[in-house]
Amino acid sequence: MARKTATTKDLIELLGKIPLFSACSKRELAAIAASGKESVHPEGHVICREGEIGHGLHVVLEGTTRIEIRGRTRRRLGRGAFFGEIALLDKGPRTATVVADSPVRTFVVPSWNFHSLIKSQPTLALKMLEEVCSRLRATESSITH
Repeated sequence: MARKTATTKDLIELLGKIPLFSACSKRELAAIAASGKESVHPEGHVICREGEIGHGLHVVLEGTTRIEIRGRTRRRLGRGAFFGEIALLDKGPRTATVVADSPVRTFVVPSWNFHSLIKSQPTLALKMLEEVCSRLRATESSITH
């Protein structure tokens, strides 16, 4: 994989498409972009493992990943997809294993950087909580109906 670095503008655009950050301003998205870094994973590399403590959010910049739950492939994710949003918020165990199906480049926002960002920009936390609540309501509705 040819190594190329995403521009801040590209990262802001990509982050704005993630439901968790979709209500954020350009300024807030720029702050999130500044709090992360790029990471490269060779084909076959386990990016994160189910049950292990999570340390942040990954956004796929290039390549494809395989999502496994209890050893079974559930789906594949490519450019613009993300995983680890739960770990970003609660630092709890990963709910799935993510494996690089090809050489993969991700943008990683570590939870410790993100928590500092939330403390300095509390409106960011409110916007994210609204999205989390919306997703929870949708999930509960689909279970009860």
